[in-house]
Order: sequence, then C-alpha cells, then structure tokens
Amino acid sequence: MINRLVLDIETIPLLASLNAAYPADDRQPPANYKSDEAIAKWRAIDAKKWEAERVKECSLNPRLGRVLCIGMAGTDTKQSFVVGADTEAQEVTALRVFWDKARSYGGHVVTWNGSWDLQFILLRSIALGVEPTLSPTIIRSWFRKYSVEPHFDCKAVLTQWAPPKAGEGLSQWAAFLGVEGKTDGMTGADVYQMYVDQKLVEINKYCEQDVRTTMAIYDKMVGYFCDEPLYQDESYVDVVEEQEPYPRGYDDL
Repeated sequence: MINRLVLDIETIPLLASLNAAYPADDRQPPANYKSDEAIAKWRAIDAKKWEAERVKECSLNPRLGRVLCIGMAGTDTKQSFVVGADTEAQEVTALRVFWDKARSYGGHVVTWNGSWDLQFILLRSIALGVEPTLSPTIIRSWFRKYSVEPHFDCKAVLTQWAPPKAGEGLSQWAAFLGVEGKTDGMTGADVYQMYVDQKLVEINKYCEQDVRTTMAIYDKMVGYFCDEPLYQDESYVDVVEEQEPYPRGYDDL
C-alpha cells in the first residue's frame, strides 16, 4: 500500500488586505432610513459586518490571505505535527517544509476537501517564489476529478465528487464513521480572531486534530477504494489526463 502525507491548512488575511477602507459608496442604507442618526447607526453596524465579511473573503483567497499553519502526518508513521507561520515572514519556511514532506511521500497526499488547500499552497508558493519539489505532472494531477492517485480527497470520494452542500462536513462524516471528530467548539471561522488574540497553540491543536480526523477517516476508507498501485512512475497521469478539474469548495475549513 502507498504511504501518503495527510495535510490540512489554516489561513488568515494578509495585513495589507485588511487595510482596505470601508466602501461606504457601495453600501447604502435602506431607503426608509431618513434621519442622520438612523443612517449613522446603520453605518456603524454595517461597517462591522463588512469587516467580518472581509476577513472571511481574504482568508479564503490566496491573493489576499496567507497560510498560518500546515498540519501534516504520514499514513505510515501516524505521527502528526504542525508547522506554523506566526508572522508573514515565516510563511515561506512553512511552505518549504510542506514541499519537502510532499517530496518524501512522492506527491501522494490525503486531504478532506483538499483541492482548496493544495491550490492555496500552490498559489502562495508561486507568489512567494517557493520552488516545488515535485514535477508539474504530479502537481496537476492533484486536481483531477474521479481519481484517488496521487490525491486521495476523502470527502470527494465519500460523496463521489458531488457539489458541496450543508451537513457534509468533516464532523458529520467523522461521527458517521465512528472516529474522533474536529475540536469541539471551534471552526475555521474562529481562526482569525484567535490569531488576533495570539492563541497560536490552540490554533495549531485545532489544525492538528483536523489532520488526525482526516487520517482516521482515510484509514476506514483505504481498503475499499485503493488497490496496490499499477504504476511506479508518473506515467499513471495518462489515465486521468482527460478528466475535468475537481470543483473547489470551502466546506469545513
């Protein structure tokens, strides 16, 4: 059986992205708000709403956000760890650690809805000039639909690449399969505020638990979906070359 690298990432906005001014001209109060006092009150509430929306938008966009930490574990060793980028300057180091680990597993990766994670890592690497350690052939194949090699996306396989919908997150599937789920009382939406509060240890633990849950789900699935490899090199890509790219989503980050 192939040994694989299980991974998960947490992301936050770049500082520069949050310097954008509240777009007052593009966000107008309802027409029935006439008094200056009512409009000012609406503006104050809407500005906070916009700030929250901006944080989410930037965290999910590799042009506007960055990697905060990458959780990883090998399916052979079962040892999980997290490499953090507490500052923007440390992101390059975190990305290099990922690429080194990915190379050691021959590009075979396991994720939960991980086409998004891998795309984010790839685009941040391009932006920061971090050289990949794998061939473009393998990297492109991470995003192929209806294939478990070299990227075994547990969610995609379980749902047969169905479009994202509510109630199909990591927690729900972990409960269904009888494995330990995500960290209680926390979601990806909490990460930025926890970063602001400098709760970095808690964020790393949250990311690492997602890795462990994903690995436990993979262990349940692998015997049903993975045969011994029919290839020993990159020629396997020919099998999936005509398939459409995997549709990306942001469920349960």
